[in-house]
Order: sequence, then structure tokens, then C-alpha cells
Amino acid sequence: MTRIKKIIEQNREVYDIIAPLFASTRQYIWDDLVPLIDYLKPNLKVLDLGCGTGRLYQIFAKFQDSIDYIGLDQSEGQLAEAKKEFPNNKYVQAEMTKLPFEDASFDLVFCIATLHHLPDEETRQQALSEMKRILKPGGRVLMTNWNLYSDSAQKTVEKGKWEENDGEFVVPWMNPKGEVLGERYYYGFTPEYLDKICSEAGFEVEENYYSKKGKVSTKEKGNNIVSILLKKT
Repeated sequence: MTRIKKIIEQNREVYDIIAPLFASTRQYIWDDLVPLIDYLKPNLKVLDLGCGTGRLYQIFAKFQDSIDYIGLDQSEGQLAEAKKEFPNNKYVQAEMTKLPFEDASFDLVFCIATLHHLPDEETRQQALSEMKRILKPGGRVLMTNWNLYSDSAQKTVEKGKWEENDGEFVVPWMNPKGEVLGERYYYGFTPEYLDKICSEAGFEVEENYYSKKGKVSTKEKGNNIVSILLKKT
């Protein structure tokens, strides 16, 4: 097994293991996701890519099922939790580098805290190319990734709680007792790097900014990087 495949498989196994506890900590919508609600309207077909336990579905509630929602994740454990919470939704287990959907079949792709788990540029480009392929012309990717270069994230590294090596981060998942249940891989994106790889994938990058509590922020303070990608008509 290659290093890349090993990392992807390890992340999947960790998310399977932590699924019930993960679900209990994901009962609310991050403030940084609130601005993305403006892109929603009735009768859209939406893919929640890396849906985890399905919490993002909460933002579609006001549309009363007029949105055609599909949640996709590689973790069977995460999907099991999503099905418990939102049993009427459609879910698919698959990898984001090989999406089992037809070309030009979605209006929006939400990719929330997902792309940063891919361990090399080739797999990131594969995932972005797949997102572009399944989007209709004029469709968008609404994406967030962790800002691992914020002051708070770097302090966590300095304290030895997270590992960092050449832009790659290892982030443990601990239970309430402080026991490590597994370690997850993250890549430390910057807006400049995301602009590069998303443009190379053929997207028009409409927005790309550090965000904190739903507002534009800085590298030092932002919790996430928010990216809005347009598939040109």
C-alpha cells in the first residue's frame, strides 16, 4: 500500500472509530458556514461531499425537502450516524476522488472540512476535477478548510498536541477522558495555494478568504479558509 493510500485509509478508519462521539460534538452549524446559506434556493440538487454525520443538512431545513440532497462520505461509521439523525436523506459511501455520479448532475457541491484530508496534490486535483465534472455549468463548489497556520493552531503545535512536518499535520482525536482514539491527517492550506490548485482544475475562484465567526478575518485569527468556486458556462 502506498503512503497516500495508507493515509486515506487511516483517516477512514479513525472516522469509523470515532463516529458516535464525533456525532455528539457536531450538533450545530459553524458560524463560518452561515454565509454559504445565501447560495441556497428551492429545487437545487446538492452534494454534501464528506458529509460525515450529516449535520450540514440542518441548513436546508427551511426549504422543506424542495432541495434534492445527497450526502457522500468514505466512512461507513459516519454515514451510519447520519442515517440515524436524518433517516430520510440519500447517502452514498465513496471516495471523493471517484464520484459515482453522472456529468453535470449537481447545482452545488458543499465540501466542508474535507479536501484538507487528502495527502498530495495529485489526489486533491483528482477530487477537484471530479467536483467540476459532476457540476452543471454555472454550478458552484462551496468549500471550507481548516486554517492550520492561525495563531491558535500553531500554539497547539508548539505545545506538542499536534504534529507538523512540512505543511502536513497529524491531529489526534481524544475522548472526554483524554484518551487518543485515533490520529487524522490534515494538509495546511493557504488561500494562495487553494487559488492555484482550484484554478488549475478549471474553476473560476470567486472568493477565497480567511474566516472567523462568519466574517472575513486574517491568517493569524481565522479558523477556516472559505472558497467559492464557479464552473463556468
